[in-house]
Amino acid sequence: MAEPPSPGQEELAGPPRQRQGPHRRLSQHGRTALELLIFATALVFLGWGADMLARTGAEALLARNIQRATGVSELPDVEVSGRPFVSQVIRGAYTEVNVTTRGITSGPLRVERVDSQLFDVRVPFHDVLVQNVRRVGVGRSVEDVTLRIADLNAYFEATGRPLQLASTDDGDLQVTGAVDVLTRRVQVRAIVTLSAADESLRIAPREIDTGSSTLNSASRLLLNQRLALSVPLGTLPFGHQVTSATVSGDVIQLRAEGAAIIVQP
Repeated sequence: MAEPPSPGQEELAGPPRQRQGPHRRLSQHGRTALELLIFATALVFLGWGADMLARTGAEALLARNIQRATGVSELPDVEVSGRPFVSQVIRGAYTEVNVTTRGITSGPLRVERVDSQLFDVRVPFHDVLVQNVRRVGVGRSVEDVTLRIADLNAYFEATGRPLQLASTDDGDLQVTGAVDVLTRRVQVRAIVTLSAADESLRIAPREIDTGSSTLNSASRLLLNQRLALSVPLGTLPFGHQVTSATVSGDVIQLRAEGAAIIVQP
């Protein structure tokens, strides 16, 4: 027959069994909390990853569509704002899209850069899904246009106007060249002002210097008309209504706006 355990043995055997229960319960709680934390973190990263993938795909698709529509050789930079993005894709409506387009040409005129803010942009979800955007609708746009004076001079030469624009040390803009006035060719230099009108940049003489040539009133009136220049800007991708024009060094900065615009290849 087995002998009963001695008092010392009971004390040694008892406490370990009493401590194991709480440790097992705490470990189980800890594992559950850790699993929940890992699961929640995974959901966050999956959602973030899906949102980023959808955003990247839509931006690339819009960039290709805008490149085809404008004919630029360099792929435009496109950035879509707003979160969450997936819901915008499904709705086919994007709150704001920022686009930078470089080297837009139409005929003899080249536009160096256009930075566009597009609001309420509509791209059908089906078009995004099949990766074939047929057209892009834009509710409203604001464009900052950079037009180099050198490109403007190339445009004048290509269109048969032997005139050259240049900025002065005083920050003004001047035009120089030889102008035919009735039966005479007059060498002129004139300080000009810029203005915006509909889809055009307007250049008008303010002070005309003909050097040693003297002109009567009729010839001066005709010369003034010859130096009044208009540059069409209907090639701007998202807004043809030119609202302002200023000179900054060797470039002309324009602001243009548009509404209810359809962009398609």
